[in-house]
Parts: sequence; C-alpha cells; structure tokens
Amino acid sequence: MTAGRRSVAVRMRAAMAAFAIASFARPAPASVGPVTLEAARIANYRGAMELHFAFNDSAPRFKLHTQGSDLLIDLPATTTQLPPRPLFGRETAPVKTIRVMNVGPGKAQIAIEVEGKTDYAIARLKHEIVIRLATAGTVRNLAAPILVRNDEPPAHAGYEPAPSVAKPAVKKVALPPPAPPEAHIAVEPPAPQTQVAMAEEPEHALVGHPLVMIDPGHGGYDPGTSSVSGLQEKDLALAIALKLQSALQARGFRTEMTRSSDLFVPLPERTKIANRANADLFVSIHLNSSPNPETTGIEVYYLNNTTDHSTIRLAKIENAGAPASYGTDGGPNLNYILTDLRQQYKANESASLARMIDAQAVASLDAGLGTNVNALGAKMGPFYVLVGAHMPSVLVETGFLSNPGEAQRLASPRYQAMLADGIATAIAHYLNADVAVGNL
Repeated sequence: MTAGRRSVAVRMRAAMAAFAIASFARPAPASVGPVTLEAARIANYRGAMELHFAFNDSAPRFKLHTQGSDLLIDLPATTTQLPPRPLFGRETAPVKTIRVMNVGPGKAQIAIEVEGKTDYAIARLKHEIVIRLATAGTVRNLAAPILVRNDEPPAHAGYEPAPSVAKPAVKKVALPPPAPPEAHIAVEPPAPQTQVAMAEEPEHALVGHPLVMIDPGHGGYDPGTSSVSGLQEKDLALAIALKLQSALQARGFRTEMTRSSDLFVPLPERTKIANRANADLFVSIHLNSSPNPETTGIEVYYLNNTTDHSTIRLAKIENAGAPASYGTDGGPNLNYILTDLRQQYKANESASLARMIDAQAVASLDAGLGTNVNALGAKMGPFYVLVGAHMPSVLVETGFLSNPGEAQRLASPRYQAMLADGIATAIAHYLNADVAVGNL
C-alpha cells in the first residue's frame, strides 16, 4: 500500500471511530412517558362539591362514561401513586366515594360514586381536571365559567381544600336600545367581545378542521313565530346564525349555512344539505314562543320522543313545514328511526352537545353582560328538522319572542354576538372533548 493510500485509510478509520464514539456518547432521546396524577383536593362552589385533580404536566384528555351511580373518568397516558381513597373522610352528599386507581398500563381512572340524582360539570384545564357535583336542580348553572389563573401553581399539600378566593366582579355591559318593529334586524359580523370561557379554549381547531352546518330556522314565506312588536323569528335566527358562523370561523372551524338570506328551505332538505357536505355537526337556530309571556330562557333539543306537553306543542309549531305524513303510519315514524343503532348513537352524542350548548351559552351571557338568563336544559323532542342527519344534531331555541323583554334583548346585535360566542365556545369544547356536563 502506498503512503498516500495508507494516509487516506488512517484518516477514514479515525473518522469512523470518532463517529462511533460520538454516536455512543449522544444522549438517548427523552422518552415521552405518561403524565402523573399527583394531587387531589376539595373546594366549594356555590354549594356544589368541586374536586380538583392536579397533574405534573398538561392534563390529559379524558373519556367520560357512567355506570349505574358511578361517574367514571378514564385518563389515557396517565399514572397515579395517590392512595385509592385520596379524599377519604371528606366526601359529602351527593358524593359517597371518590376512588383513584391505575386500570392498565399507562391508564388511570377517577371513579366517583354518587347518591340520588346528581348534576355534574367537568373541565380539563391546563394542569388539572375540575369536577363539580351537586344534587340535581339545587345549583343554578353548575357549569358556569371555571376561572383559571395560570400564574398560580395548583395547591397540592396534604390534599387540603384550597383557601377561598374572592370572585372577580362581573362587569355589566349596557345593551343598546331595542330596534323598533319596523327596523331591519342587523346581521353584521359581531364586534370583538371579552369572553370568559368555561375552560381555556384550544389555540387551534382540531386536526381536519371540523365542518359545522348552521341552519337558520324558517325563512322566505315561512316567518316562524313573532313578537308583539313584530320581530320575526326568521330574521333573528339568520342574524344569530351569521354571528355564530363568524365566531366559529374565528376559532378555525369550517362552516356552511343551509341559508344565508331570506330564503325558504324545506325541512327535509336541511339535513340533506348537511349530509352532502359531510358535516361534523348540525346546529339549527330558532326562537321560542310560549302561551305564558313570563317564560324566558334558552333550551336545546336533540331528536327523540317525549311525553312532555310543552315540547310536543313546540314541535308541532316547528314541524309546520314537515311532510304531511310525518309521524303517521304511512310516513317516517320516529320510534322506527330511533331503533337504528346509528341513530341511537347520534342521539347520545347529540344529547351531550345539547347539554354543552345550554350550559355554555347561558354562562357566557351571564358573565359577559351581567344578565340572568334561564338555562332551561337539554331536552329531547320529535323535531323533523333533525331527522336524517348523519352527524350529531341539535336545535337551539335561543329565547322567547313571546316575552317582550327577552324579545328586545334578542334584537340587540350585542346580545346576539354574545349568544353566538357562547354557542361557538360550547361547540369548540364539545369537539375538543375538554368539557362535559350532564347528570346521573
């Protein structure tokens, strides 16, 4: 071997040795392990029990299900070394026991056993999961905004209750005077509003940017219900729907409308539009009416049968444009429709979405405008506009035009914007699975 070749070979061997040493010495990439559920404490919220479960890193997405009187919260990619009964002796009604356990490799579970009918609200925050529980119907708006102060570390020591913190004052915003009956209902995009959400909203929309089909009720020669002053449901529904579209787009979601002008769209066609677009959600916007002019509030419906007389009365009004055979022996029968397992699954998902919208819309209006809007609840009803949807679908009755005061608020663009923002926030939480409300 010549001296030149020997020199090249030596240099190559030296380089290879250096590379091997460097490769061996390079620290191994940090493994991404499960987060740890490391603390639990109890606080009080307006008479409700509020449970805080803190993690050493970002709180995991949870999966919620119920089993009898147990509320089960599965935590993937999570472990815990807490005692099985970390809050033993501190449970009070309606909670009987609180258990924490590892239920598999990298999977933990929180199990809460309750007694009697119980309302609950759950939120995934930055480093903790907060759960509120109260005897059903005893705490108004249980899912009101859960305020988060990220500059303060969670309290872990000894699982003791957190010290009480003074609640921030709610700034009341004066509403502009209502539009006169003859005035055109404004449908311009809403001005930016300060919003207190139930939990931190995601910085970005979900992967794939879900599509929400927004359905403004009635339209064209079908005005829907009207107020004493002459406000028509079709106009207000469109105004609120357009603001909802802006609010969802601002959060990164895709949206489409079944109508964007004063156009009549037959009821059977509305869910067909959503199905053809492969929408992820269908949200129909309406305004309510009651024989009792004192009635006010927001209620959200999902498709199912009911024996409630007021719901049946409302459904007859909203179904006025349905095919004449709907509900008869010769036409589509709701009992038959709901025997389809896919429809039953969607009914469960729709119920979750309905509860979320009802709670968040009221919370947003109460916090943002200093109002006291009634949360009338998520309810089931035989609404034809929801029949045939291939995705979770709800009908939102945003308020009562039969109540003069609520009709005035609903005509206000500011009120419409706050209402739409609350619905959009609820949809974001639902699709990101970081908040849940319901009852056992």
